[in-house]
Amino acid sequence: MLLLLLLAQDVADAYRQKTAALIAQYAGPKSTIDEAAARALKLDETVVEELAAKLKSTPDAVRDAWKKRERKSKKIQVGDGSWLLLDGQNGGLDSQVKGTPKVERDIADDLIDRNPSVLTKRKKPEPPEPVPLGKPIKTRDEWWATATVDERRAFLEATWARKSTAVEMKGESKDCVTCRGKGTLNVNRGGIGLTIVCARCHGAKTDVIITYE
Repeated sequence: MLLLLLLAQDVADAYRQKTAALIAQYAGPKSTIDEAAARALKLDETVVEELAAKLKSTPDAVRDAWKKRERKSKKIQVGDGSWLLLDGQNGGLDSQVKGTPKVERDIADDLIDRNPSVLTKRKKPEPPEPVPLGKPIKTRDEWWATATVDERRAFLEATWARKSTAVEMKGESKDCVTCRGKGTLNVNRGGIGLTIVCARCHGAKTDVIITYE
């Protein structure tokens, strides 16, 4: 068997190269986020099968060679896509609060202030109805459509590494740089102060950092 003539490290290098190539392929524009994530979860199986065919060997022999590899650590910082792994808010509004934004005064308002008798000649306007003050937050599909290739690859690589039984993984986290780990922000909209869900972390509060080998 050809595999017997190869060092385990040669197989490990081929495994890593194939993994990187497939992740780059999955991160392309032709896949939806759900399709790409599903493929990432089956990445080890795909890599083993393709390497076994290429080396004219068996999947078990490829797995055994991979287990004997020299360990090399790799760190992935998922960044803006971390909320996808942490069940952050998927779409919807960043606040459910309704309110009546302050209306700019016009010339008629100034005239009434100077001459209150004018008020009797002017129909009093109906008070405005409260309106939603929240703004839309991206959905999973919208994030995927606007993310860079590097952001997509980081998300998919982390998705794979977190579930893979072929690598040893250690997870870390750091506070979201926008909300500083609070998951929310205080803003003023139409003269009304309110608390909104952070549009970067979608309320998840942290960035995912993964180291695997």
